[in-house]
Amino acid sequence: MSQGLPSLLSGGQPRYLVLAQALIDDIKAGRYPLGSLLPTEHELCQQFSVSRHTVREAIRRLSELGLISRQQGVGTRVKATEVASRYVQASEGIADLHQYVRDVRLEIDAIGDVTLDDALAELLEAKPGQIWLHVRGLRHREGDTEPLARSDVYINRAYRGIADDLGDGTQPIYALIERRYGVQVVEVSQHLSAVNIGEADARLLDVEPGEAGLQVIRKYFGANQELLEVAISLHPGSRFSYSMTQHLRFQGAS
Repeated sequence: MSQGLPSLLSGGQPRYLVLAQALIDDIKAGRYPLGSLLPTEHELCQQFSVSRHTVREAIRRLSELGLISRQQGVGTRVKATEVASRYVQASEGIADLHQYVRDVRLEIDAIGDVTLDDALAELLEAKPGQIWLHVRGLRHREGDTEPLARSDVYINRAYRGIADDLGDGTQPIYALIERRYGVQVVEVSQHLSAVNIGEADARLLDVEPGEAGLQVIRKYFGANQELLEVAISLHPGSRFSYSMTQHLRFQGAS
């Protein structure tokens, strides 16, 4: 049985991640068999000496991993003893995008210049007729046979020289731009939307047409709000989920 967390917390891990791992270990060890109920939030707070918020975040993480299901008035039930084969991207800041690229390789199948039509110019916050570098490919997680996403990346024409640096697709394109040109990404905006995967993309992603997908559009800005890169990724919903944590800072009264 996992009791208390003081020694683990000293390593700097967020409390909810430590608690989540402790519960995962208990599930795998058979302490909570398939179909059984986890302790209540109140019981977990007492067992591990943590807050209700910490317990809820840990339970949310287990749900994202496909290990549990929650039912109002019943409780939290174990529905799997092994983590589902799904990539969960957790984000607390720009640095977490490095982790995503470390985990996932972009297998490039096309690189070339594209002349912006009206729709693409609107997406890229540019003018029709401008020329941007277009990189297209599939993203793969190490060890998986099925692709994690289909990606289209558009790079500001001023930075198209990074085409020579793309290599094996294991380095973030925005980081290559920073390194080659001495600029710095200071802001990343993200737009997530639920979509149905069309026939052409379904063939590439090896899913059924019409399956639920998640489209993620990331825009990378440098100084003076210069748009350096736009990356559009389409993920099958069964293989990817996105988790974001925001930290609130309160200023004291003056």
